[in-house]
Amino acid sequence: MLLRFWRGFTAWRRGRPFWAGLFVAIGALIILIPPYANLKLGDMVISIQTLGGVSALLIGSLLAVCAVSLWVAPKFRLAAGFVTVLLSLVALVVTNLGGFLFGTIFSLLGGALAVAWTNEPKKPKKAKNGAEPTQRVQPT
Repeated sequence: MLLRFWRGFTAWRRGRPFWAGLFVAIGALIILIPPYANLKLGDMVISIQTLGGVSALLIGSLLAVCAVSLWVAPKFRLAAGFVTVLLSLVALVVTNLGGFLFGTIFSLLGGALAVAWTNEPKKPKKAKNGAEPTQRVQPT
C-alpha cells in the first residue's frame, strides 16, 4: 500500500513543478514567521513587530498562493513564477530583509525553477557527424 502511494505521488510530482512550489512555500514560511514570533531569553521578550509585519503577512500569503498554484495548476507556472520572483524581491526591501535573506533566496530559487520547468520530454541530441541518433527499442 505504501509503495502504491509512493508511485502515485511520484507520478503526480513529475507532472508539475513540485520542487519550485516547495521552495516557494519554504520561502513564504520563512518570510511569515519572524514578525509574529516572540523569542524569550529568560525574562526578556524579543519581538520584531513593525510595519514589516503587515507587509510580511501580505507578501508571505501571496507567495503561499503562488506555491499552491504551482502544484494545483501547473499551466500557470510562468505567471506564478514571475509573480514569485517579483514578490521575493519586494520582500527583500519591506519585510526584514525578506526573512533575513533566506526567505528571499528560497523564493527566488522557486520562482526561477517555475519559469524554467517544462513537462515536455527532451529531444535526442544529434550526432556530430550528422547521422541520425539511434533510438533504443524498448521491450514490450
